[in-house]
Amino acid sequence: MKKSFKRAAAASAVCAVSLAGTLATNPTAVAGEAAEARASQKAITDFGMKALAFGTKVSVGGIDIKSLKDSLDILACTRSAGVERVKPSKLSTEQITSLIAENAPVDIAKLISISPSTSRTSTYRDGAVTGTRAVNTIADITLGGELVQDLKIPTLKIQGLNAVADSFHDPADTDGDGNPFGTDESFGFEGISLDYEGTVVEGTPLADLLDIVNQVAAPVNEIVDELVTLLLDQVGQIIEIPGLGSIGLGSSFSKVDDTSAVSGANALKIEVDPSDEGNDSAVLLKLGYAQSRISDSKPSGVFRSSIMGLDFQALPLSDDVSLLHLGGIGTESIPCEGTGNKKVVKSIEGDRAIPLNIPGLGGVAVLNGLEYSYKAKQMSRGRARSMAKSSLGSFSIPALDLEITGISSKLNLLSREGERVRGSKNPKFKVADILYKGESLIPDNGLKIGQSVEFAIDELQQKGFITFGPRFSRNYYGAKLSAMSVDIPGIVTLDLGWLESQIYPR
Repeated sequence: MKKSFKRAAAASAVCAVSLAGTLATNPTAVAGEAAEARASQKAITDFGMKALAFGTKVSVGGIDIKSLKDSLDILACTRSAGVERVKPSKLSTEQITSLIAENAPVDIAKLISISPSTSRTSTYRDGAVTGTRAVNTIADITLGGELVQDLKIPTLKIQGLNAVADSFHDPADTDGDGNPFGTDESFGFEGISLDYEGTVVEGTPLADLLDIVNQVAAPVNEIVDELVTLLLDQVGQIIEIPGLGSIGLGSSFSKVDDTSAVSGANALKIEVDPSDEGNDSAVLLKLGYAQSRISDSKPSGVFRSSIMGLDFQALPLSDDVSLLHLGGIGTESIPCEGTGNKKVVKSIEGDRAIPLNIPGLGGVAVLNGLEYSYKAKQMSRGRARSMAKSSLGSFSIPALDLEITGISSKLNLLSREGERVRGSKNPKFKVADILYKGESLIPDNGLKIGQSVEFAIDELQQKGFITFGPRFSRNYYGAKLSAMSVDIPGIVTLDLGWLESQIYPR
């Protein structure tokens, strides 16, 4: 990798130890106890709350592989306390390993074994304290144990790894920091062991860890204390693995201001980059992730949204690989409380390439000029309004000589207390042109919503289809939609200019 691994002639060590402990990044916060005493009934509060947790997430070249986002638990924006969601894994250890192996640019599946996990998200009220909490627990993780460039990678085993993110409002300001908003992030584990046989470079994190776990005569509680201190020193840091990538003991973050609090914890990160120079195929594997957010008074409801440039699904080329699902290129969302009618714009610079693996052609899809924008406002008399827009400068599949330009979808919503949200049946879609082999496929009178054009793929002896405004579903609170769909039946489906937006009263 980018740093070489020095094979110094140091002392050989063989050790194994089993410990238990908790790594708390904010031990003074009181929200953990409050979360355990949730209200027996849902109660409408003056806050907007949301939470997210998952066990496994893989990103390739900055694009999420959704089919590998296991035990994903999303608690959408709500004003209600007493809400709880639980999501177990849908994938077995073998399925997770297989999907990682199929989608990583190098074989890391042999270096990692992840058991199924469970995610929990909740909102709570205990006395005057109101908050939201996300927790993920992974039963077992095993890292290493294989040879990489003639080096034996240490085997790290962790049992009962959990990540916790708590965001809360305590009007009594129990922690005394002058702000009723606060957070509590932590990592915990039921047991941890390290088996290593090989040379060790003195002064490295590995050497320090081995010194601690090799204290056979020391009391277990002292070893745990030393290990926790060492791990906290390494939080957010990385250990390079030659020819493979890096492993980091997670990270945590929190942001607190006068009107909101955000908490996040990620237990482990593994970054894989098979190139010495780095490339767009780098893989980021996140294990054990939790995030929560609470914001101030929301009398007219909360905003729920998700805006992204693409949602991509591809059928496998081999018989034993599950459906591949990609998306989430810089996904944006409207804050629960809105933006005070201030327009927010996020642009993603440069091209984004997605491997398509079209039979006989291979190829990639290239996206350029991604831009997301939104604004939302709370108004008097129980009213609220929002705008969400997803834009894409161009989308192309060079192997097919296909290019679509000027793609966008937009949805304006208006809510009134006790009424169905207005605007969900009036989305706005745009496309500048669709070029196939240099010829425009758009009819002279333009495209109507739901209308499709087709193109012949001679190499595959089949047709592809492009539909204008294909994904459009409504409910009482809003809609989900995309501007364009590119479909090669049995191979790939891509939705472009994708967004979902709602105004939720409680």
